[in-house]
Amino acid sequence: MAFTTITLLSILGAITPELAAGKYQAKDFATQTTLLLFCGLFLAQYVLLTLYRVIVYPHFVSPMRYLPGPKNNWPLVGQFGHLIRASSPNELQIEWGNTWSTAPFVRYLSLANEETLLINTPEAHKEVFQTHCYAFQKPDVLFRFIGEIIGRGLLFAEGAEHKRQRRILYELFSMPNLKKLMPVFQEAAAGLAEFMDRELDAEGKGVIDVMECFSKMALDLTGLTVVGVELENLKTPDPKIDFLKCFKRIFQPSALSALISFINTQVPVRRWIPLEANYGYIRATKEVRRLLLECVRQRIIDIDRANEKNETFAAVELPGSGRDLLTIMVQERWRVNKMAGDVLNEEDIVNQLLTFLVAGHETSAGNSTWAVYCLATHPKIQATLRAEIMDFLEQTKGATQQWSEIDKLPYLNNFCREVLRRYCPSLATYREPITDMTLCGTFIPKGTPLLFMPAVANLSRATWGADAEDVVPERWDRLTGDAATPYAFETFGNGPRVCIGRNFAMMEFKTQVIELVRRFRFERSPQLEALGGAPPAMMNPAISLWPRDGMPVKVVRV
Repeated sequence: MAFTTITLLSILGAITPELAAGKYQAKDFATQTTLLLFCGLFLAQYVLLTLYRVIVYPHFVSPMRYLPGPKNNWPLVGQFGHLIRASSPNELQIEWGNTWSTAPFVRYLSLANEETLLINTPEAHKEVFQTHCYAFQKPDVLFRFIGEIIGRGLLFAEGAEHKRQRRILYELFSMPNLKKLMPVFQEAAAGLAEFMDRELDAEGKGVIDVMECFSKMALDLTGLTVVGVELENLKTPDPKIDFLKCFKRIFQPSALSALISFINTQVPVRRWIPLEANYGYIRATKEVRRLLLECVRQRIIDIDRANEKNETFAAVELPGSGRDLLTIMVQERWRVNKMAGDVLNEEDIVNQLLTFLVAGHETSAGNSTWAVYCLATHPKIQATLRAEIMDFLEQTKGATQQWSEIDKLPYLNNFCREVLRRYCPSLATYREPITDMTLCGTFIPKGTPLLFMPAVANLSRATWGADAEDVVPERWDRLTGDAATPYAFETFGNGPRVCIGRNFAMMEFKTQVIELVRRFRFERSPQLEALGGAPPAMMNPAISLWPRDGMPVKVVRV
C-alpha cells in the first residue's frame, strides 16, 4: 500500500509542474504518452499487488499459513460462501472449534482471501481479553457498521479513553444502584406477561410466536429501564418523526438502505450517496441522537434543581424518574462534579444511552425467546423451575421481592446461565492487534482480524463435554476443569472489556423468567413437534441469534 501511494505521488509529481507552467495541452503527444505510461504502470502495479495480497501472500508467504483451519476454500472468497450457506451464523465456527479443540487459534480465509483467526481455547481468550486486552482494538469496519449510530461510547472506546469511561460508569452499574431498578424490572416483566396474555386472547388457538411478541415489547421495556420514559413519547413537532420511527428505520432498514450500510463498511461512502434511502437513514440517526440529547438535558436540569435544595448526596426522588439508568447516571455525574471529579459530558451520556438501548433491546428479546423455547422443549426443566419459583413466591407472599432473595434461587440461576450459554444472543465481534505480537506460541501480524464468537467457547465439547449442545441446568452445580474457568462462559466476555451491564441483564432476565413461568405453561407447538427434537433453522446472515421462521409456542395459562 505504501508503495502504491508513492507511485501515485510520483505520477502527480510528474504532471503537476507542467500543469502549473501551462505547458500541458491535450494535443501534446509527449505529455499524453507520459501520462498513459505512468497510468499503465500504476494499473499494472495495482494488479500485481492485488494478486500478491489475494493469492501469493495467504498461500505461500504468510507466517500464519501453517495454522490449523478449513482448507475447502472457494476461489478468491475463501470460506465466505460456506459461511453464508450454513444452517446458522455460528455453525461452522463451532464446528472448527471442536475439530481443532486444542488449537489456540483457527485460521480461515474470508473475502479476498483475507486471513482471519478464530479465538478458540480458554487460554487464547484469556490472552486476548485479559493479559493483552489493550493491545487490541476494534477494526474501523465495525465502527462504520454500528459506531456511526451509537458513537464512541464504552463499546467503541479504546485504550485510555475506554479506561476513563469504564471507571466513570463502574459506579452506575454497582449493585446498590442496580437494586434501585428492581421495581422497574418487575413492572416491565409484568407488562411483558400482560402483553402475552392479550396476544393469547387475540390468537385464539393457544399458539403464539413468542419471538414476535417479545420483539414488539423489548424496545419499549428497555426504554423504561434505560431512559425512564416510554420511547414512543419522545416526539418532535413533526408528527411524522418520533423516536421509535427513527430507531426502526435505522435497525429495520429497507433492502437498499441495508445494501448502502454494507457498502459503507467496506468503503466510507455514506455521505456521498444521493439516494432517499441513504438520506432517510442519516436523518433518522440525527433525530435519534437529538431526541435523546434533549431528554438528557432536561434530566440534568431536573436533577440539578432538586439536588441544589438538598445538602447531601442522597438520591433525590424525581417524578417519573429516579429508577432508570439515565437518572442514576446524571445523579452520579452531579455528585462527582461537586467533588471536582471526571464526569461524562452530554454527548458521552447520549453515546452510552444508545449503546444500552441498541444492545439491551436486542438481547432482551433474544433471551426471553430462547428461554421460552427451552422451557417448551424440556418439560421436566420447566416443572422443576416452576416448583422453585412458586415456592419462593409463596414464601414472599405479600412482600416485595428483593434481588438478594431472587439471586439465591439455585435452579433459576442455573437455568438462566444455561440458556445464555446454549443460545447466546450476541453472535460475534472482531479485534485486531495494534502491533505484531506472539500469543500462545502463535505469531500474529499487526492488523490481523481476530474473530471472537462466544458460542465457540460456550459450546466447546473439550470444555463442556459431549453434551455441550444440550440444555442441562444441573451442569452449573458441578463445574470442573476448563468449565470452571471464567473463559469457558463468554456470553458477556471477560477481562477489562467484559460487558459492564451483565448484572443489569441478569436481573432483567431473571425477573422476566419468574413472571412468565408464574403465569404460563409452555409446550411444543405443531411446528416445533414437526422438527422432531431438532433445533429450529436460524437466520443467516444475521447480527443476533434468531430463529429463521419465528418461534411458535403453545402457551397455556397456569
